[in-house]
Amino acid sequence: MKKIAALVLRALTLTLTLTITAMPAAHAALLEGNVFQPNGENLIIQPPSGWRLAYMNGDPNGDYVVEFLPQNESHDSWREGYMSVQRGAASVSPGVHMSTQIVQRVLQGAQNGCAGHFTAMKQKDSMTNGAYTSISGGFCDRYGAAAPFGEGSLVAVIEGTRNLFLVQFGWRPSTPNELNGYPLRITPQRLQVLLDQINRAMLCGGADQLSCPR
Repeated sequence: MKKIAALVLRALTLTLTLTITAMPAAHAALLEGNVFQPNGENLIIQPPSGWRLAYMNGDPNGDYVVEFLPQNESHDSWREGYMSVQRGAASVSPGVHMSTQIVQRVLQGAQNGCAGHFTAMKQKDSMTNGAYTSISGGFCDRYGAAAPFGEGSLVAVIEGTRNLFLVQFGWRPSTPNELNGYPLRITPQRLQVLLDQINRAMLCGGADQLSCPR
């Protein structure tokens, strides 16, 4: 689903603040892409406890993507979880909320790309620490060789003053029957943990915003 999200951002012509700290050598060896400190308006959002920075690429002054994985997960075969943040420049007009439209398109693309049954979450629009936010997600029970027992995703688009930030969490059952009593194959408690990560997100570095930590 992450590839669909990236394509939607580009299709809509969308022209995180990370404090890069020292990492253990073993973790640094697993890092892919190009690590840099983003400039300008960013989103402060923390990955789940114990997760590592696994990938980063883009332009420090423009669009970029960062990805996080649990410590022992592989980028090509993760199971427990996945998190990404994408920044895309956009002309944000007062009263016009692109986040709602983008989330709808991301979920529609995920549903179209699902080879089996897709269970969608109800979309919710709200405010996240003063920033307009749209949230939804879903679960596909047949998503391909990388996720033979399906893949779920929680997607949020947070509107800044000059950028949109797409946050995505993913999960994959490890067995055909794991958590099959839940429509999204994730416990309500764990889903709430991911929602809490989004609800604590804050913008910084833009007009009328606090400076980003360095």
